[in-house]
Amino acid sequence: MERKIEIVSMEFIKPVSPTPNHLKCFEYSFLDQMAIPFYAPLALFYPPPHSNYEQAISINSSRLLVLKKSLSETLTRYYPFAGRIKGVSIECNDEGAPFYEAFAHNYEFKSVLRNLDLTKDFLPNTVAEVGSSVFHNSTLYPLLVQVTLFKCGGMAICMCAFHQVADGATLYGLANAWAIGSCNELPEFVAAAKFLPPPIPYVSNGPMLQFQFTNFFCNEQRVSKLFTFDASTIASLRVKAMSDDVPVPTRVEAVSALIWKCVITAGAGAGTGTGASKLANLVNMRRRFVPPLPDHCVGNVVAGATACKGENDDGSDLATLVNCIRKSLSQLSSKYVEKQSRDEAIFAIPYDFMEMTEGLIRGEIALQVSSLCGYKSYVDFGWGKPSWVSSNPRTTTNNVRLMDSKDCDGIDALICLKDKDIMSKFQQEIELQLLPFGSVN
Repeated sequence: MERKIEIVSMEFIKPVSPTPNHLKCFEYSFLDQMAIPFYAPLALFYPPPHSNYEQAISINSSRLLVLKKSLSETLTRYYPFAGRIKGVSIECNDEGAPFYEAFAHNYEFKSVLRNLDLTKDFLPNTVAEVGSSVFHNSTLYPLLVQVTLFKCGGMAICMCAFHQVADGATLYGLANAWAIGSCNELPEFVAAAKFLPPPIPYVSNGPMLQFQFTNFFCNEQRVSKLFTFDASTIASLRVKAMSDDVPVPTRVEAVSALIWKCVITAGAGAGTGTGASKLANLVNMRRRFVPPLPDHCVGNVVAGATACKGENDDGSDLATLVNCIRKSLSQLSSKYVEKQSRDEAIFAIPYDFMEMTEGLIRGEIALQVSSLCGYKSYVDFGWGKPSWVSSNPRTTTNNVRLMDSKDCDGIDALICLKDKDIMSKFQQEIELQLLPFGSVN
């Protein structure tokens, strides 16, 4: 039978209290202005609350009311997300965030979990439309929400923030604030733009990147797969990746290094065997600035760090690759210590991203890695953790996205490579690498 997501209703969830007049305009920072204009989604899949269908429907009806009330309270504090985008600012007019209620016809809840082809069906249609052309910039909404119910009583909650308003840390922070749901308990709203350079009139990165994205990163031949590294496997990887230079590798460094090693062997990027290769990391800079920014500040605070394995480095062992990653992160942080050089470095971030993009296209950079580990992605609204959490299932070529698994000790890695042949070689290599001491699902 044909699968279908039916939109049952839509309403605008408004802040429970009006936004004060002096906060009616939320201005972008320069980094917000230069972010790629598309929606960043977060989808959470909650199991049925009861085996009895009638009782599950009744419970979900109550949960919907809780979600709307909690979102209304959250938007009082996070007021820009209830406004409308106007150029390089948000008019905080309290018109509300669109909240769609939907029903999934002929979808089995369990079959959707970890299924990238089906996960995208649960995004709001507006997001799907923008996703087909990431440079379509006519959207008005900083935030959209869709709650989809399954026949079995399962529930999918998808929230999508416009990327020029929110990076990954902002999106996950907003999700957790929504789960708290009480203005008295929410962290104070802080705009990243308060600490960063303002936007520059008539400047945009859209035209410069449109060709690259549509012709390389979103090609139809690309293949995405989800891999899970459990806690024991990661522990073994960290031991294997130890060195005098990096005596205690992080979980993310160890997993990133293994993926990088297997990509090099599979020929998915520049460098094969023991040759030169590069890996680009997208890094949350909030704690790396001096002084640091608040963890919960809203906006785009991300920079790129490129790890380089030279021709003369000792092969592609994990310790060497982890050392390259750690070195690139240390060099990145050193740019943002002294105020004058910090501002100059911030203005250079979008152009560093463009160079990174061009390096991926030319094959000079093997992978781009972004980690969302540590952001409390398994959000509990009061009825337990979700069965699965997905960020954007439509990832781009030569991209790796890392997230905590449900137990928070493992890591889910969404990996997108150029085509099925390279993905097959990569998968064979990663299974071979893990054979001595662990496994990957």
